[in-house]
Amino acid sequence: MKLEYDYDERVIYVKKSDEDMEIIENNSPSEPVISFDESKATYISPLEWESLGSLYLIDLDTLESEALIIPKDDTSVPKEVIWIDNENLAIIMGFGSGTISIGGNVFIYNISTDELNQLTHHDSKIQITNIKLKEPTTLQLKGIKYTDENFMYFEEYFEKVSITN
Repeated sequence: MKLEYDYDERVIYVKKSDEDMEIIENNSPSEPVISFDESKATYISPLEWESLGSLYLIDLDTLESEALIIPKDDTSVPKEVIWIDNENLAIIMGFGSGTISIGGNVFIYNISTDELNQLTHHDSKIQITNIKLKEPTTLQLKGIKYTDENFMYFEEYFEKVSITN
């Protein structure tokens, strides 16, 4: 069985046969991100404007899902996730509402130990919106940097961050 994502319906599902499929998540999830060993996947649900989405982990053998990060308030909402290796995730987390905080800071989450560590410590003038793993120990971050006090004007922001597991 293979995990699939319907972009139009925003649904994660497993197709069991031509006529039969099992819905895994239908609350506007993000596209699932598969681990390097293809044994697990993560997704954020719901991933909607001004919604407090949670980060979930799916075991791809059993299709069991568990919540890894459930926001307790509007300040630490998962917005994007990638795998660093088969045990660690890089997650952008930030404010869940408003038009200023479109991104956030980057955190590293270990799925075995349940440890969450903040990697970047930017103030609200810098919003990380995209993460890419460039090397086993380097993340390339992309976002915006506000250039005025009213948070109306911005420029693109890029940063490379070293990570160690």
